[in-house]
Amino acid sequence: MVTSIQWGIQIRSPPENAANPPVLLVVDGILGNMDWLELAVLWTDEIGASEMWYRFLNVGSPILLAAGTDAMANFYRTMPLGVSRLYVQTQGETSMAAYMEAMKEGRSFVTTGPMLDFKLDGAAPGDVVSGEVSARFEIDLASAVSVDLVEVIVNGLVVWSGPGLDGAGSRTYEGSIDLPAAGWVAVRARGGETVWPAADSYSFAHTSPVWIESVGSVAADAFRRAAEELIPLVDAAEARLRESYGDVATPRILSDFEAARAKLVGRMPRP
Repeated sequence: MVTSIQWGIQIRSPPENAANPPVLLVVDGILGNMDWLELAVLWTDEIGASEMWYRFLNVGSPILLAAGTDAMANFYRTMPLGVSRLYVQTQGETSMAAYMEAMKEGRSFVTTGPMLDFKLDGAAPGDVVSGEVSARFEIDLASAVSVDLVEVIVNGLVVWSGPGLDGAGSRTYEGSIDLPAAGWVAVRARGGETVWPAADSYSFAHTSPVWIESVGSVAADAFRRAAEELIPLVDAAEARLRESYGDVATPRILSDFEAARAKLVGRMPRP
């Protein structure tokens, strides 16, 4: 975890556990106790981290994207600097203040190589569009290495996919999707053989969401789906906590577990 006093932000990195969901940060994610999640970090799996991130978004925690190489120059097998990156659209201004403001607004994408540009009815990541309509999307993909798939994600589910690139090149995609009444839309590019200059295990890029109706809006069906999956993870994380701490009292931490359960159960829509 990285906390910046100057900018008043808190960034979390998923635990190192290959492609498995990073369950140890589940309570903080449910409660929104972080500003950004490092979705692209070379030590962790981007697909596993993104699947957990989708569930946080679906229960009303609009956690933003971040990325970082986490390179250590004195470690014999460290990766090159900049392998995992966050790109931010600052609307032409190049100051640190403009960068941080655009980052807070979610005008960004993370990547281990591929470049993504996404528009939904003309709206970009960080913007808000109307729900319950058919919306047109435009995606520009460029990459120095191959990419298997490009996918449009709505509330954590793939609603459209297209072939990527066999090697270095670029491609434009257009189409339309039906939007629900609430939630979010984002684009993901993934897969492909890793060759120089890429240095991660596979190609990956993900945009921040375009929000439906309002930032942090939640679709009832997406909330139920996420809550049903997150409650067992809260239980598993608490069991690990109790096993690790033994007889040591942890009332403040346990109160967060109870608050997370209350949020999930209390807001879960009735069938």
